[in-house]
Amino acid sequence: MAKNEVVPQINEVNRIAGGTELRGTLVTTSDIRIDGFFEGKIQTRGKVVIGENAQFIGDLFCGSADVWGKMEGNLVTGHQAAFKSKARFEGALQCSRIFIEDGAHFNGTCKMISEEEYSQMVEKYNSSAKNLR
Repeated sequence: MAKNEVVPQINEVNRIAGGTELRGTLVTTSDIRIDGFFEGKIQTRGKVVIGENAQFIGDLFCGSADVWGKMEGNLVTGHQAAFKSKARFEGALQCSRIFIEDGAHFNGTCKMISEEEYSQMVEKYNSSAKNLR
């Protein structure tokens, strides 16, 4: 582990509550739960949960994701992507494992990737983000 690497703590969860609208870029090492509206980019090593009444539009890089609500855009996970029965997904998915419950709507592409490919994609994303600052 690198000297400056931050290790996420158990129970550290960022939350975007229902009725909240947020647009922009969110970078964290912790888990995230979205119950409101988010448009933009999120990057975390943790788990992202998109609640039943939530809507996410944009790019999401995360360790794993549970989609209960609506998502449009690009989803890249290092581990698993799970689409629950009421999920509505439109976009491009890249993950090492996928789980789709009966009733979920999946309209897009899926590419299976390794954890190494995921790490390379995150590194590339971080490099391009630094150039924009």
